[in-house]
Amino acid sequence: RSSPGIFASGAMPPKSKGPKRTNKPSPMDRMEELFGMMNEDGDRDISKDEFIKGLTTAGVSEQEAEKLFNRFDPDKSGKLDKEEFFAYAAKGTSDMRNLFRKGIAEANDKADEILKVFNSWDTDGDGSISKLELERVLVMLNPSFTKKELTKMIKTADKNGDGVIDFTEFTDWISDKK
Repeated sequence: RSSPGIFASGAMPPKSKGPKRTNKPSPMDRMEELFGMMNEDGDRDISKDEFIKGLTTAGVSEQEAEKLFNRFDPDKSGKLDKEEFFAYAAKGTSDMRNLFRKGIAEANDKADEILKVFNSWDTDGDGSISKLELERVLVMLNPSFTKKELTKMIKTADKNGDGVIDFTEFTDWISDKK
């Protein structure tokens, strides 16, 4: 008589493979979600105004958002169809800090501009940026990000290790202070 879990031969049954760990939602799901978020009028395209409005809610300056739009609108139609939009979403803005630095550098009041970006990321207004809030910004700016990249960004910016990014940490991260 064999005990449960052991074959008559005495060997253990093969381990069943659990589901593979992946980045959920998938980048394609995030791109679809972002397209829906930016596409305010529900048509088949993202207008230049919709794109700029979407990125400015994530703290990107209008000038930088317009430059990005123009880069991904090769036919100069003034709209991004899904293919053009997904090209943006797949490439995203890999160097987010530079994107914000440019907008901040163009501002008259740099400290005020940093505060404006911080406040646009701190959606619950608690004075810090949580992992969930950072993820919302990444969905807007770089939908193909991985959870590993999200975790790395938090670890890079979160100098005191409390799991959130406060204003001082954010300012240092944007300014690239160690």
